[in-house]
Amino acid sequence: MLEDLVQVIEMLKQRIHDHSPTLRENETRTRMALIDPLLTVLGWDVSNPALVTPEYRVDVGWADYALRGVGNTPATVIEAKRLGSIVENHLDQAVGYCIQQGVAYAGVTDGSHWRLYRTFEPVPMADKIVLDVNIENTPAHQCALQMLLLWRPNLASGQPMPANEPISVNDPALAEPQQTSEPSPAPLPPAAFPTSGDGWVPLSEFNPPAGASPPSVIRFSDGGNVAIRSWREIPTAVAHWLYARQILTVDKLPVPSGRRGYAANIEPFHRDGSPMVTHESIGETSIFINVHLSARASRENTKKILVHCGINPDTVQLQVGE
Repeated sequence: MLEDLVQVIEMLKQRIHDHSPTLRENETRTRMALIDPLLTVLGWDVSNPALVTPEYRVDVGWADYALRGVGNTPATVIEAKRLGSIVENHLDQAVGYCIQQGVAYAGVTDGSHWRLYRTFEPVPMADKIVLDVNIENTPAHQCALQMLLLWRPNLASGQPMPANEPISVNDPALAEPQQTSEPSPAPLPPAAFPTSGDGWVPLSEFNPPAGASPPSVIRFSDGGNVAIRSWREIPTAVAHWLYARQILTVDKLPVPSGRRGYAANIEPFHRDGSPMVTHESIGETSIFINVHLSARASRENTKKILVHCGINPDTVQLQVGE
């Protein structure tokens, strides 16, 4: 398998060298000439709907590839762009798709540069990267070893391991898992979720009734707790937590909310030019959080900020009872 992978990578290098101008013009050409052959040699037959779903439907659009894992949740969603595209510019799109669908890994590629991210890792985006390789600029054998992270038995396991040395496909520990007729959905990484119970409710499931009192405590995936006294403190507590970990930064702003508003912006104004009637500033930089909110709007804006930063809202919990 490894020799086949090296040969395909050598072929892709030659195609990039010979046909770069044409491939840079069109995403479909890039997919057919560069991306599909690589996925196929890695065990992801793009013509087999049991393994790969092209144009995968998500709540906010269509992802280019969903690589099927164990169960109904894809192992990863990959966003493809034409050769020469700056993959970092399309990261928010890929991660957004994965957050919407609960997919643990987000990928983006221009056919040469491949990046794979842990979607729900509560760290800055740069620390989420598990694969960062450029076929055009990397020796074929080194590229092959790194690409084994996307090998189907590895990635579909839900806990892919990077390869530091050649792997034998005869290793029984790496045998492909048997597919059952009615598989159960693959869970998200357990480390991303605090323990619930005793009045703790995930933010994404919290639906406060009219007139409800605000939660007393907000808890994060790293175990940190923050006492809160009002609804407006929910988005600000989350924003402070994200800012302290360099996850919410000025370059990620603004955070849209509705057709005219912002949940967060670099100035205390909404997208229609109207001022944020009530706002909180975060840190020493120009980050303003809109807190002129009802109970439900407070929850929704907080979710938007988390999703915009690549954090699963399920990892934030609220204490709503004794």
